Amino acid sequence: MDTVESILKINNIEVKYHEVILVLKGVSIEVPRAGIVALLGANGAGKSTTLKAISGLLGTEDGEVTDGAIEYEGRLIHHERAANIARWGIVQVIEGRRVFEHLTVEENLKVGAHLRKTGSVKEGLELVYHYFPRLRQKRNETAGLVSGGEQQMTVVGRALMTEPKLVLLDEPSMGLAPMLIHEIFNIITKLNKEEHISILLVEQNAKLALNVAPYAYVMETGRIVMDDNSEKLSQNEDIKDFYLGLTDKGGKKSFRDVKHYKRRKRWLS
Repeated sequence: MDTVESILKINNIEVKYHEVILVLKGVSIEVPRAGIVALLGANGAGKSTTLKAISGLLGTEDGEVTDGAIEYEGRLIHHERAANIARWGIVQVIEGRRVFEHLTVEENLKVGAHLRKTGSVKEGLELVYHYFPRLRQKRNETAGLVSGGEQQMTVVGRALMTEPKLVLLDEPSMGLAPMLIHEIFNIITKLNKEEHISILLVEQNAKLALNVAPYAYVMETGRIVMDDNSEKLSQNEDIKDFYLGLTDKGGKKSFRDVKHYKRRKRWLS
């Protein structure tokens, strides 16, 4: 990665669950200040575990960082409590649109306001409604009854209410229609550019992630197997095969080709 000041440095971390199950094996990632970095990989690669290691949520699943270090703004945070990490400006948007279903959309947003250090709750709400005008229309509706896209906007808006410096986004496109995905990712890009919020984006949709993030890491079975700028990664033959679903001729790969691709997968050799 280019020599840009990093807000987050993950240095060679290992993570174990229940003291025996090794999930992350020597993972190193950097997120530049006010930058967007993507973390790509299939289900079970260790992406969500990486985010939980940063946000301090591993402990809820009997997991811990057993080696290496996580440094945020020069401070070691890998053994800190989640509440402290959130107070310092890291907020994780967990996959699956975790709204408080029986509260209204606006009440959900206000939940994030307890971490605000400057400005009023009203100012925070106005900022959220500026970026998510659809939420202003839905503000008094029960969050559990609005659409999946509006729930995703609500959880991102709730994160924005905390005045974050670094947002960890876990699979924001999951289960959403393409038009809504496009809308949400446009807003995420604007938040990064206009509010200078750093973003670590975990995403299975590699094409989408590489369009949004200038730099990306590829994770498999708990290891980083490749990293580069997004332009180079999108041209990489293995990335095309495994994450963009394209053959050398530009067509979609079929399931019967999987064994052939596994043999060709250079980073596993």
